[in-house]
Amino acid sequence: MSFADLTRERYSCRHFTEESVEPAQLAAILEAGRIAPSACNKHPARVMVCDTPEKREAAAAAQPRFERDGSVFGAPLVLVVCAVEGDAWVRRADELSSAAIDTAIVCDQMMMQATELGLGTCWVCAFDPAVARERLGLPEGVYPYHMLVVGHAADKIDDAEKRAARTIPLGDFLL
Repeated sequence: MSFADLTRERYSCRHFTEESVEPAQLAAILEAGRIAPSACNKHPARVMVCDTPEKREAAAAAQPRFERDGSVFGAPLVLVVCAVEGDAWVRRADELSSAAIDTAIVCDQMMMQATELGLGTCWVCAFDPAVARERLGLPEGVYPYHMLVVGHAADKIDDAEKRAARTIPLGDFLL
């Protein structure tokens, strides 16, 4: 599959089957995140794999509105993408930390790898990081930025016309 096809194939899946993600698939997804670029090669990103009922439930507690069947959207796998904030590169001019950017790149690469493997994903940022930190037992200095839910899709992508209606026109996208 070409990258252009891959980007058109991916969508925000919010309904999953109960089928587990295979260990080889998880390994490929994690490897895609591990090799993601980061500012000045600082690599502050860390990923917590939530693949047990207890960990999925803890992740879902950070956004009860998305809880379904003891997980976020009922997914059999939740990857919580965090950063060791003290490890992130900081831009001198305005003190911008690269942690949010670096973790977003990790999340994106894992999401696209999962899509290539035929899995559904949804990138979740609408959660309470304090609840996630506490319920998942994250160490001090580790901040949860994103959740990537992964599994076998029980829904399907909207048709091209509906997707086009939700996509920004090129003229508006360009400055």
